Amino acid sequence: MQPDLALVSPLDWALHYIQHGLYVFPLHTPRGTGCSCGKAPCKDAGKHPRTEHGFHDATIDPGLVREWFHCCSDANVGIATGQKSGIIVLDVDFRSGGDVSIAELIDRFGWFDTPVVKTGDGRHLYFNHPGGQVPCTRSLSGYPGIDLRGDGGYVVAPPSLHPSGRRYVWD
Repeated sequence: MQPDLALVSPLDWALHYIQHGLYVFPLHTPRGTGCSCGKAPCKDAGKHPRTEHGFHDATIDPGLVREWFHCCSDANVGIATGQKSGIIVLDVDFRSGGDVSIAELIDRFGWFDTPVVKTGDGRHLYFNHPGGQVPCTRSLSGYPGIDLRGDGGYVVAPPSLHPSGRRYVWD
C-alpha cells in the first residue's frame, strides 16, 4: 500500500485507499482551536465522522467518495477497520505511555514489519485482519497507551490534519 508521492488532496488519498480495498469516509477537520463541526468545545476535533452513520457509511465506491470530498475538500480521511477493510490497527498514544508499552511489545515479540503512520502524538501500526471477531479496545490489556482498532472501529489516515497542527504521514 505504498502511496504515490504525487497524491496531494484528501480525495486523492481516499481514492488510493479504496483501490487497495480499504473502506473510507470523510471526517471533520480541526480549525484553529475548534473543529469544522462547529461545536464548541469539540473533544474530538478532526477525528469524528462527517457522515450520518460514521464508519458504517464507509465505502469503496469511487463516485460516492468523490461526492463526499468534493463537498468537503479539506475533510480528514477515515478508514474503517476490521473485517470490512481487512485490517486491524494498534493506536499508540505516546502521551498516555504508549511509547513505553510499544517498546515492551517489541522486546517481547520482536520488531513489527508492518505499515506505520505517524500521528499527531504517536503511531498507528497496521496489520492484516486475522479473521474471526476482533473487537476494538481501549488500553490493550497490560499495555497502557495502546488501543486496538478492529471490528466496529476506524482510524484517521494520512494526509489528515491532527489538532496539534501536524499531518498524519506514512512512516
